[in-house]
Amino acid sequence: MNYFNDLKLDPRTKPLQPDPRCTNCLAELSEDVIRMVGVKALTSQEHIRSETKKILAESEHKGWSSPETANEILRVIRGVSGVADPYKTVKSEEMARAESVFSEVKDQVGNDLRSLANLAILGNSLDFFRSLDDALAGISEQAGTELVYFQDDLARLQDFLVKEPGLVLYLTDNAGEVFFDFPLFQYIQNLARRTVLVVKGGPGLNDLTGVELESAAISGMFRETMDTGTDGAGIDWRHISPAFASLVEKADLIVAKGMANFETVYFRELSIPVFFLFRAKCHVVADYFKAPMDSMIALWKDNANPLKL
Repeated sequence: MNYFNDLKLDPRTKPLQPDPRCTNCLAELSEDVIRMVGVKALTSQEHIRSETKKILAESEHKGWSSPETANEILRVIRGVSGVADPYKTVKSEEMARAESVFSEVKDQVGNDLRSLANLAILGNSLDFFRSLDDALAGISEQAGTELVYFQDDLARLQDFLVKEPGLVLYLTDNAGEVFFDFPLFQYIQNLARRTVLVVKGGPGLNDLTGVELESAAISGMFRETMDTGTDGAGIDWRHISPAFASLVEKADLIVAKGMANFETVYFRELSIPVFFLFRAKCHVVADYFKAPMDSMIALWKDNANPLKL
């Protein structure tokens, strides 16, 4: 069912608007990371807070997405603290425990597209704002069960894949999710002539980079991988590498996993369809869809007439 039609809502004409809740969340994120990296000097803390306020103001003026704004804040904190990857330890634990849960549940999941998408979207329960214990428990409890999507365009993805597209890009999200993405990626890889797993080019929150992927037992199962050429959550289009930009231009389809990829890719002018798979884990995004918090979204965007936003 297409809820956008039912709600008389065309999301392509209604971009996410600046919201005070985002500003508060990003300010809290800055404080959390200051504590995480152990910035002790009060002058350094105040410098970070001052820069954070400037970035938040600039973000509202320039219309940056929340992930883009978070990326700018994290760059300042990394520069001041000298800690290259504040979430390194978090990602290491997330990867180890996610792999263990994946090993326990993988045999409960069918081989059809819907079953594999269900497992992948359960993996999107992982989040730097959420308890790892709660997220993994939810995956274990729901793996292999029927899931209800607020927006369900999985049939459109299936129809596209059976045409054997030339190049599909799979944009990853949180580090531990890669295990739950793996079966869906393999399914797509077996249908498309070329499928590329895209990771971040540098640290950003708990997002997957090449470093974490190399540590995973399944890393060799992805025939081709590439990074975005830049750090940060989502896709920071201002800083991506020419190689990644070229790959996007050649692609026939993008599969964008996670909420940050929705926020940074959906409103981008592209000439190819994009399939978004994520949970609406914040009130701003949930309200955009007029959906309950934590709703499951499987959203197809044609991009036949892309907008310049």
